[in-house]
Amino acid sequence: MRRLAIKKHVTVVCILLLLANARNVTAQTVKYSREEAYINNPDDLQLVANIAGNHHLLSFSHNEDPEIFIYNAALELINKKRLPFKFPEKAAVNIIPFDDFYYCSIHPRFSQDYLFYKVDGAGNVTDMSDLFKKLLRSQSANLKVNFQLIPNKGELWMVYHTALEDPEKSTVMMVQTDSLLNAVFMHKVQYDFKMVEEKLQHEVLIFGRYLLILKTLESGSSLQLMKVNLATGYTITNNFHSSGYLYSQPSFSFNTADSSITVAAMLTEPMNNTYSAKQFVFISRLNKILIEQTPFTILKTQFRKNASTNFILVDGASKWMRFKKGWIPTDNSYPETPITVYRQLSAAEAIEQNAEMDVLITKLTPARQSNSTDDLQGVRFSLLDKEFKITGDSLISNTKNSYTLKANQFTRFTVEHKEYVLMAQQFSTRKNGLLLVNTNANQQLVYNYVKVYEKFNYLLAKSRIIDSEGIIVPYLHKREAGLLKISVSPDVPASGSSASSY
Repeated sequence: MRRLAIKKHVTVVCILLLLANARNVTAQTVKYSREEAYINNPDDLQLVANIAGNHHLLSFSHNEDPEIFIYNAALELINKKRLPFKFPEKAAVNIIPFDDFYYCSIHPRFSQDYLFYKVDGAGNVTDMSDLFKKLLRSQSANLKVNFQLIPNKGELWMVYHTALEDPEKSTVMMVQTDSLLNAVFMHKVQYDFKMVEEKLQHEVLIFGRYLLILKTLESGSSLQLMKVNLATGYTITNNFHSSGYLYSQPSFSFNTADSSITVAAMLTEPMNNTYSAKQFVFISRLNKILIEQTPFTILKTQFRKNASTNFILVDGASKWMRFKKGWIPTDNSYPETPITVYRQLSAAEAIEQNAEMDVLITKLTPARQSNSTDDLQGVRFSLLDKEFKITGDSLISNTKNSYTLKANQFTRFTVEHKEYVLMAQQFSTRKNGLLLVNTNANQQLVYNYVKVYEKFNYLLAKSRIIDSEGIIVPYLHKREAGLLKISVSPDVPASGSSASSY
């Protein structure tokens, strides 16, 4: 390699280590729903934000009719409705939002059956299960594995991989439907994929333009990015060979402004004892024809001083990326990798992609104090310039007796072209908090304590973006649930004790 205004009482915890970096703060408006919804510990809880001006909180409990709690823009609970069916035990729920309505898909476990409903902003429900089953039958000749339902420009698309009949190729089908779920347009795209030798990591679909594919090969020692033109099938690639070092946790971020792509991954030295092997962060940026804009960089010190997690932001070229210290196997099995879609999002479609930390749980029980050693290790935040030079770097060393940053419980969102990370905290005596991390106008890291009610359990993985002002986060409190709205205004000068920063 070349180069390796809440009225309830809150407790403010100050982290003196970060004061030097918090010259500016992010002004926050914190607002809670005026009435909580009684949910009685459901199997699943879903939030659909900004549907015709309302927010829907859906509660699913097996053998009961799912409930919809409807909140208006002022977070007032204005209505409650039920979906007309009994929720099957351990069924999978999928919400596909549009601006004025959403689809709710229910797939019972170990079943080929689907329930499919259309719900408008007022909570009126239309059963479209028969129409959806007809759509599935129309694709049965090609549909052999899982599929995704994707909203795009007011239309529902079904996207899926076909059966792996050719061990040298992967085929992606894109099916556009009309308002009655009839298939009106189908398109197929293929790319090289050697099932035995390669592992698919990520696919990104840019509707109407191209498909981006990231995969590892050569037993995990090489990383390959592919770009496939959807119209012509013409493919270009760029490979990164590591001379025996192993790639893991690879990801990339697409910049809609100039079509550049920031690629990053963990690199682990080849040792028999992988748990003691040194780990680094590889990062590169490519232009629209996959030529390096800046020579790749190896960050060697991101996990020093007992750091277990590193969040990295490249100025003007990426979203926040997370890397976790530890070994992740690089097998060659064919994964069920979700396809990410980049498009100009409307408010309803702007769903934060939190798949990597969305953990399937049987019950939404309140958070408990964790005994995991990872929770007691440090979390590092690093800001890089366009040349991959570190311009801001802070390590928060978790201390069991004062607070714990929950590095696996976070969400990322964008407001006015500024990137944010919102992360959960666990204080002593089972008190919860939220930490907001972003950058200021001088491209410095800024840390803000969000003044929230500490008895609530905040479900960050189920948060949703609202317009261009912030996010809505569902929360649990005993057998009730509610909504927290956090609006942000970047780069407000700090003024004495009013600054909510660390």
